Amino acid sequence: MISVIISGHGDFPIALKESSNMIFGEEDHLTAVPFLKGEGIQTLQKKYQQTLKRIPKEHEVLFLVDIFGGTPYNAAAPYIVKDQRMDMAAGVNLPILLEVLSLRGHIPLKELLNRLKTMSQESFQVCSEHLENAKRIEREDEL
Repeated sequence: MISVIISGHGDFPIALKESSNMIFGEEDHLTAVPFLKGEGIQTLQKKYQQTLKRIPKEHEVLFLVDIFGGTPYNAAAPYIVKDQRMDMAAGVNLPILLEVLSLRGHIPLKELLNRLKTMSQESFQVCSEHLENAKRIEREDEL
């Protein structure tokens, strides 16, 4: 099993967790750790440390953070360097979180991360491209 820690600036991680709860229901081993205005990296690392204490030792751990190189990312990096059962992905959004929650009990962490890289590219969609494609198909059907 993979335990998930969502972190980011402000209430973003809390809102992301609440949104996933609307779709999947309450999930075990999913924690939102916000980085709030006025806090420093040490405060965030203490929050991470408290969260990690509650995670079963046999679980792998995935940090999902908002921004690559931001404080939530930098605060988690030392834990990942020290423990091979942990890793981190930046750029978290709701489709990514839902994918993690649906797969985390079925595949190992490294395989999950590889799938997320592909899934992230697939979940980013541009409306005008879809409209153009639909128009092209419509024109082809008329011929």
